[in-house]
Amino acid sequence: MAAAAATGLPPPLSSGVALPEVLVVWDILVRLPPKPLLRCRLVCRAWRRLTSTRDFLLAHHHHQPSLPVFTGCRNCDVLTVDRRRRLLHPVARFDSSVFCVEEASCDGILVLWRKRAIGAHSSVRFSICNPTTRQSGDIPLPLLTGFMLMGLYRHRPTGEYRLLLYRIELPASERLVDVLIPGDRNACYVYTLGSGDLPRCIGWPEAEANGASVLLHGSLHWYKRIEDMILAFDITAESFRWMRSPFGKAVWRAFHGLFEINCMLGMYCCDDGATFVDIWVLEDYEREVWSLNYRVELPVLEIRRELDVKRDLYSVMVSSEDGDVLVLVNCKRAMLYIGTDGKLLASLPHDNDGLSITPVKLRASLVLHAFFPSLLDYVVNASPFV
Repeated sequence: MAAAAATGLPPPLSSGVALPEVLVVWDILVRLPPKPLLRCRLVCRAWRRLTSTRDFLLAHHHHQPSLPVFTGCRNCDVLTVDRRRRLLHPVARFDSSVFCVEEASCDGILVLWRKRAIGAHSSVRFSICNPTTRQSGDIPLPLLTGFMLMGLYRHRPTGEYRLLLYRIELPASERLVDVLIPGDRNACYVYTLGSGDLPRCIGWPEAEANGASVLLHGSLHWYKRIEDMILAFDITAESFRWMRSPFGKAVWRAFHGLFEINCMLGMYCCDDGATFVDIWVLEDYEREVWSLNYRVELPVLEIRRELDVKRDLYSVMVSSEDGDVLVLVNCKRAMLYIGTDGKLLASLPHDNDGLSITPVKLRASLVLHAFFPSLLDYVVNASPFV
């Protein structure tokens, strides 16, 4: 208990304070402020044994809402939204020397691209963190130098968490990685978190993709606009395939992306003037049959008045929360939530000029993953967390 008090975290789930017929345990509430809210309650010993298992914690994780993630550059925050209280709040807050961008998420784990200022110099790293347990660690460089992150997934046969990477062409002056990590450039690689092994080449040079992916039906998905196709990566077989998109190459849109809705793949596109959003759903995954479910006419005059912008200086994104489809409109002053009927549901003001919407979704997890302690500069409830 003393060690837990020093770190600000609850005691390990395998420990407790014995009382007559009961134990004291700690709950981490679903809402995630800068530091988790802790609540103490008395439970029976059998209940505690049941709820301390990994399977129970994973089931608890799958019942948590999957929330959109935002980046606040000014305060180095990773934020999500509390619709009930109509405010944005940080799930992780990093110290001011760190600039971070969300790259991927899986099972409550975030992969961040972090740039830390050290005097006149700076260092760049991929960091792995769990905002709920406040665990954080880095992947050592130059292990991933010359690689672009495509996604994070749990390999079901082994239970390992793996990064899907694409090895890019490097200038001759930066090709030290070619000596350290043999293999082809312009190809896909897999790296297992916590492993001492080097990234493993799996080929597929045509499968380069960036941006956050959507994990559904055992595959990661990306939309590739140039091909007007959806790239799917089977996380068990670790192989790729192509799928049809709902619209043709001739359709140019200012904003577009994939999202999940009710265990189905969704896709949206917004016209150049940001006046409407088409929202499609892949109703038959095997036959690749898409359906246009919504055309949302955006309340442009109300958006401009609410955001106090005269031109289209805002970004548009579609997300799904608890089965509801929502259009998110963001500028430097506020975040707007708009329903599929085109009505403004909420305005969430903020003072972070650098706030940006990311395609990453975060679902809280209490699972203590075994790979964390093997990461470089592993910490719990310490810097870079504030």
